[in-house]
Amino acid sequence: MDRQANDKLMQDKINHLVKENENLKLMVKKQQKKHKRRNIAGIILIVTGLLFLGILIYGEYKGYLSARKVKELQEQRAAGYTGTDISQTDILPEYRKMYETNSDLIGWIVIDGTDINYPVVQSKVYQEFYLDHNFDGEEEDSGSIFADARNDVLFPDDNIIIYGHNMKNGSMFGTLQYYLDKSYYNQHSKIYFDTLYKHGTYEIAVVGLSKISEESDNTFKYYDFINADNKKAFKKYVENIKKLEAYDTGVSLKYGDKLITLSTCNSVEKDGRLFIVAKEIKNGQN
Repeated sequence: MDRQANDKLMQDKINHLVKENENLKLMVKKQQKKHKRRNIAGIILIVTGLLFLGILIYGEYKGYLSARKVKELQEQRAAGYTGTDISQTDILPEYRKMYETNSDLIGWIVIDGTDINYPVVQSKVYQEFYLDHNFDGEEEDSGSIFADARNDVLFPDDNIIIYGHNMKNGSMFGTLQYYLDKSYYNQHSKIYFDTLYKHGTYEIAVVGLSKISEESDNTFKYYDFINADNKKAFKKYVENIKKLEAYDTGVSLKYGDKLITLSTCNSVEKDGRLFIVAKEIKNGQN
């Protein structure tokens, strides 16, 4: 083989190697880009996961703080108040210290054998303040158990309406949905509701399902009954709530009964509400 042919063969090999090298570089770059994209995607997934975990932890922590605060109030109620530096001498001893902390306090509600054991407040600011504020007035999704702003507790109305969120974790009024099962009602038919001034025991008469309607709608609104002007008006009210009851409790209502109505959301229908009407038991008699 002459020199010229040899040089050409060598050049061809060099060109082939150069081309292979360029292809190799392109492959390396593609792999690097893939790795980079994978790394970015991995970082995004990690950051997203951490953010989600942080939100969960924060939610759990807030729930813990809320539960701890309620526990403190329950212990405070049980311990009572022995001080003498309060002017509201007519207030029951167990609520005096709490009232000093928050003068929106109007009472306490308990249903034995359930998680319902909470202070009841009534906003002097606006009706829905405690929908998303706790007992200390701090913003909180679970809110508080609160009475309708229209109610008078000092000179009790015929019907005191008490609201609470239907929380998924069972707090607030999250366990009221269990009352749709009559066997649960049979085991938890009594409600203990104290105002600041007296203890009260109530027997559940109606467990009902309804929905929020426009104010202009000509439909029965259980949450608008505060006082009965006369026997006829009370009878009409009873007829309407009986149409909404989930089952017959066998407990009758009569004109002159003092009532409380617990109200919360339900998932049975859109804008649905679950309500429980209970009447006061006087001197241990139905």
